[in-house]
Amino acid sequence: METRGFGRRRTTKTLASAALTLAVGVGLGTGTSYAGAPAPAPAPVSAADGMAAAAKPKFQMPFKCDTRWRIDTWGHNPAVDIVVKGNTGSSGKPVHPGYKGTVVQTFWDRGAGNVIIISHGSGWYTAYYHLKEKHDKYVQKGDGVGAKTLIGHIGATGGNSGDWAHLHYEQRYRTDGIPTEAHRKPVHFNGVKYTGAAETWKDVKSRNC
Repeated sequence: METRGFGRRRTTKTLASAALTLAVGVGLGTGTSYAGAPAPAPAPVSAADGMAAAAKPKFQMPFKCDTRWRIDTWGHNPAVDIVVKGNTGSSGKPVHPGYKGTVVQTFWDRGAGNVIIISHGSGWYTAYYHLKEKHDKYVQKGDGVGAKTLIGHIGATGGNSGDWAHLHYEQRYRTDGIPTEAHRKPVHFNGVKYTGAAETWKDVKSRNC
């Protein structure tokens, strides 16, 4: 049984397929989806996203400025998994919040590994799974953080990591308490939306500058 509201996760078969796709996906054209069809271009935030989106912080990628990354939704859209562009090795890469906030939870989950949850105000939160070091090594509950604060490094902790280093990342919205996976929303970086079932964006530059 999963703990702390961590819902449906990938099966071993799905993980194997995902890992294979990451391994061979380098040879595909930019903007190719997990299924091999052309992936839709990321969509700008629009008024149609609703009032919550209008108040959403302008999140940046949780990595150093000008570094390049691959984003996959796999089977857990709107959450995303992120590895370095080309999947050339992500373990130990530093993770930052991408927007100012306050740490509200740090804990170990047997599926998600080392986890950090950050509140960014107006009901918006971000979640970071599979971090390499102990969840409270760099930040602790109650700490204020900035967009470039080091909160951990990419790892492969937890039973659902598949033993491949990646950052599982979520943006959540809830105004009456700390959200769980049930409150996940489409991910936006620098005002651009990355969402859709089993989609891939193979070259996304961090603007966390």
